[in-house]
Amino acid sequence: MHEGEALFMLLLGGFIGITTTLVIQWYGRRKVKAAMRVESIPATRQNELLSNENEAMRGQMSRLEERLSVMERITTDNHMSLNQEFERLR
Repeated sequence: MHEGEALFMLLLGGFIGITTTLVIQWYGRRKVKAAMRVESIPATRQNELLSNENEAMRGQMSRLEERLSVMERITTDNHMSLNQEFERLR
């Protein structure tokens, strides 16, 4: 596999991962909002749902930040160190 193809595949994988994460977050938020619209849910339950959603989103954001930093490091490294990193991973 050529270096350009490897970089493309890496970027494509990152894009797919980020897109999947955003879709999951959207779906989760939709479920929480639908649950909150039900009038019989007490305020404490609404707060609990929002706290759980916030905690999950913080975790996902942290993972995305880590992935982004790896992508930035890979794209800004010079040509030789990138080749050395690929060889080390094989």
